[in-house]
Amino acid sequence: MEWSLRGVLLFWMITFGMGGCDRYPVRSDAVTPQTGELLGDRWFYSARHFREGLAPVEPVFSQGYGYIDRQGKLVIPAKFDLAEDFSEGLAAVMQDGVYGFINPSGEIAIQPQFQHPSSLGTVGSASPRAVANYQFRQGMASVRQNDRWGYINRDGRWVIPPQFDAADGFVDDRAAVLVGDRWGIIDRTGRWIVSPRFTNLHSFQDGVAAAQEGDRWGFVDRTGNWTISPQYKSAWEFSEGLAAVETDTGWGYIDTTGTWRIAPRFTWTMAFSDGLAVVEVGNQSGYINTKGEWVIQPKFAGALDFRLGLAAVWVDTDERGFGGRWGFIDRRGRWAIPPAYGSVYSFSDGFARVCVGGDRCGFIAR
Repeated sequence: MEWSLRGVLLFWMITFGMGGCDRYPVRSDAVTPQTGELLGDRWFYSARHFREGLAPVEPVFSQGYGYIDRQGKLVIPAKFDLAEDFSEGLAAVMQDGVYGFINPSGEIAIQPQFQHPSSLGTVGSASPRAVANYQFRQGMASVRQNDRWGYINRDGRWVIPPQFDAADGFVDDRAAVLVGDRWGIIDRTGRWIVSPRFTNLHSFQDGVAAAQEGDRWGFVDRTGNWTISPQYKSAWEFSEGLAAVETDTGWGYIDTTGTWRIAPRFTWTMAFSDGLAVVEVGNQSGYINTKGEWVIQPKFAGALDFRLGLAAVWVDTDERGFGGRWGFIDRRGRWAIPPAYGSVYSFSDGFARVCVGGDRCGFIAR
């Protein structure tokens, strides 16, 4: 599958955000901000997502990562080498080169003992693809030990011993796992539902998963049977009843029967979110509805999906695309938060991480 440079960059920005953040003084007078206002008027060296009311941050002049609450207060001290988002009441943290898990009070719930994942977040060579490493889903998390991946429960006990080359999180009681260069499907006991045979395999959504066999993508059900035969150059997961797929003529959207709902005419597409999807025509991005109608005309140099009624869009400042800034628009395409940021995340738990200037990072409110 061929990916445009813009498409790859947008995938990484959506899934993982931008890089680390620079040092900048902190103000400690945390207040509840209005839409677009900075949480607590504070900046951090680096910051991630708000999940379950907490966000991992690296405060200025600190020697590690901690967590802030929705008022901007540092409620878990910055004492960890690395820190991940909370999921199902636990968050992965690294101390002395190994990972464990803490609870929302900052107490160690699972002792640090797991390897640092060499590629936290993505696996697979055929397409960019998010992987739920060190995130709890359905009561289990995939973790790495002795260079192999397995699954632990919330008590830190092995449910499925480490034996895989990569392991995704569970969705609908199914997980994609990698053995050698092929993906298969297991259930929550570790039993093979489908032996490793796929070149690539995404997570299940609405009972089906995008799967690649050879150089073509299709969709399989929870038993591994093809519901839509492999025929596409690439494919995203289903979202809101539609999946973006690529053919030789471009990207479009199909339903769960494989019927075209929006003809393939775009150079790049993303999954539907809040009833709208980012699509690209040429080098400009806009938004369509589930009928394929333009809701916001393609006029942005880059765009992320809608969350909580707002979407981040990128506006160039020169013809080369350098010096661009991110802002947020509403569903009518009007500026809700003017473009002023060098990098952003989409909104999560009511806040979006933004970076400005020399990569000073903080959170703005919805």
